[in-house]
Amino acid sequence: MDDEGDDQDAEGEDVELADEQPNEEALSDGDETDEERTIYLKKPEERSQIEDEIRDLEHTVPMLKKDYKLVDRLGEGTFSSVYKALDINYTGYYNHPWRGNHPVASSAFYQSAVPPSKVFVALKRIYVTSSPARILNEISILEDCRGCRHVSQLITAFRCNDQVVAVMPYFRNDDFRMYYQTLPISGIQGYFRCLFRALRDIHSRQIVHRDVKPANFLFDPRESHGTLCDFGLAQRVELDVASSCNHTGPSQDYPHGQISPLTQAEATRIKNLMIDARKKSAGPAERVGIPAEDSRPSVKANRAGTRGFRAPEVLFKCQNQSVAIDIWSAGTILLSFLACKFPIFNANDDIEALMELAAILGKRKMEKCAQLHNRTFATNVPAVVDRGLTWQETVERFNPHLYYPAPTDPPSHSHRAQQAHEYSEKHNTLIASALDLLTQCLETDPTKRITAREALYHPFLVEPLSEEVKAECERWGVNVSGDDAFFPWPPGNGVCGTAHFVDPVTDQHCVRIARGRTRVLVAGEGIAIGARPCEFHTGGWDFDAEDC
Repeated sequence: MDDEGDDQDAEGEDVELADEQPNEEALSDGDETDEERTIYLKKPEERSQIEDEIRDLEHTVPMLKKDYKLVDRLGEGTFSSVYKALDINYTGYYNHPWRGNHPVASSAFYQSAVPPSKVFVALKRIYVTSSPARILNEISILEDCRGCRHVSQLITAFRCNDQVVAVMPYFRNDDFRMYYQTLPISGIQGYFRCLFRALRDIHSRQIVHRDVKPANFLFDPRESHGTLCDFGLAQRVELDVASSCNHTGPSQDYPHGQISPLTQAEATRIKNLMIDARKKSAGPAERVGIPAEDSRPSVKANRAGTRGFRAPEVLFKCQNQSVAIDIWSAGTILLSFLACKFPIFNANDDIEALMELAAILGKRKMEKCAQLHNRTFATNVPAVVDRGLTWQETVERFNPHLYYPAPTDPPSHSHRAQQAHEYSEKHNTLIASALDLLTQCLETDPTKRITAREALYHPFLVEPLSEEVKAECERWGVNVSGDDAFFPWPPGNGVCGTAHFVDPVTDQHCVRIARGRTRVLVAGEGIAIGARPCEFHTGGWDFDAEDC
């Protein structure tokens, strides 16, 4: 697959705000909300361009005007542009499948909550330069992600001739560069609880996002709500595929794969290759690097993603990539938060990107990583030492103020010194925990990299259940804890999974209902959450054979 690394067509893409004051006359309409008037905060020339684009979209896809009033552009990229629109006829449609059934105690409840009187959506206009296969893949994956927490939900999609428009909920969000250096540690925890919940849910459906980065995770620091968007590069994961690397491909039990056992002959071959690479590293400059006329057979592997966020296995062209590549990308974002630097990595190509990692982690670590993917790593660059830094040492070098909490809540009582000491100790404990999570996310061996579910049970992110949620779990006779209590099971799974089935003829997901009835489900329906059954089985699901 070609490198589509700088795809920026995310819902809620960064927009530049104008310095001048809003047009007072335009803002005077009392029937309009602030969200409808954001276009007037932009410079006149940009506003004029957006208005032209909106007119063109309404002319090209005329059926949009019946249900949506386009009010602004949210962002634009290589493959699409995204517009904000007012959903005029929201109440006239069946919205349950994409809104889901997230309980009040879930961090994703805002996705299911009753919306305000005016509902805004994001209209993603996918350019005709995108291949039909790519468009179909994105729409299909978005449909399968219905019900996932903190994931942009597909409401509907339109096609008019060669134009395709996908409709998703609009979420207010801030530019990552505006808050990554000032967000308190509690805000960082909220950010990654949302992100890892999104990753856990899509990974459980065998979907890898491939382009996790701040621009594709819309976060509102005020509400601590985050939404993973832009599935243009996402793919379905194939399980139990034969591996050409020294690790297995992903499986149901091992989503990041396992280290493959080596025969004595294979171990000897790998050892000899590493010895040869080290000899080359010690040799003159002309013996290190890529030959001008390289006669070696080319290696093809998926490299889709954004530079600076690609995992080592992507850079080494591993042909058995797994959902672990999303965890590495999430770790790179956490690195920016802790180091107070963005972007951290900014290489122009894969070779430079590997050298950036080697400059931090050292030559030996990169050699071992290359060996895992049947590659060798050789360099004679003096800055690359044999043994590099840990991720904790790297963060401490970038951010000398790491262990000094921001004075956001200064103590105000008589025991001020003691309170300040306790606050500092708590901050340092959280920082140590965050650094440990960072190390597990940025593990160069993908088979040892932490999974999204494991991350949510890490001391930095784990949250205790309320007594109310515990009681509800006991009511359904299921013993769950932590994030499992709010996990939306893949279709056909969960406590009422025995009452779900796939029609062998139509391949449609169906449910058995009492008195011999069945129902064909649309995407987003029939999802059990935690210990709770799906919406069709709240009264029970243990039907007798004659009832079904």
